Amino acid sequence: MGNNRRASKLIVGAFAGAAAAAGYVLAVRPRMLTWGATPDEVARSLPGDELVPDPKMEATHAVTIRAAAPEVWPWLVQIGHQRAGWYSYDWIHRLMGVAGSVEHPRRSAERILPRLQDLEVGDVVEIAPDMGYNVVDIQPGRALVLHIAVETDTFRPFDPREETPANHFNSSWTWFLDERADDATRLIVRIRVGYSPGLANALMVHGLMEPGSFVMERRTLLGIKRRVEASSVPVAI
Repeated sequence: MGNNRRASKLIVGAFAGAAAAAGYVLAVRPRMLTWGATPDEVARSLPGDELVPDPKMEATHAVTIRAAAPEVWPWLVQIGHQRAGWYSYDWIHRLMGVAGSVEHPRRSAERILPRLQDLEVGDVVEIAPDMGYNVVDIQPGRALVLHIAVETDTFRPFDPREETPANHFNSSWTWFLDERADDATRLIVRIRVGYSPGLANALMVHGLMEPGSFVMERRTLLGIKRRVEASSVPVAI
């Protein structure tokens, strides 16, 4: 009798787990990967897409900012670890040891910092100490394209236009401004990821990176929106 009860509980648990997984894949995940974005924005091509031509993971997030694109752009080019921060959940970044900006060790910047406005192709936007995305394209007032491609066993960079190593991680991260006629701008952010086959890699990307990226990036977009629209915030000298 006891064995039958245990077996029944295992079967019920298995069905419940399968139902939860199916619900996540069919209902939660698609919304998480396209938060804020319209179907046209999800489908459109953006600069940087060509860097990861066949992504195994792609997310497109967007937000409307009541300001012209030139007013949004300075907040984008200063983003990054030990730059202006990420305008996201600073308390989470503090737990990870990557919080703060150049003017405050515990929180993201609340104003435009002129000394961080000279970002150039070839620079690195760090997400953590000695770890970051390379700046590969800058279209002022329009697009900032970041990219990383490394061999996962040696962490050496590789060129995605050439032969892809057996063990690799390849990701593009595009920040795109689409200015509208009504004095508003759509800030569209797209991340595309390719990786070498393997359960560990799949779990890292889809189990950790996907939900983590959504939670933090959503907050970043809202943080930029709040800062830009708060026109009373002074410019730092």
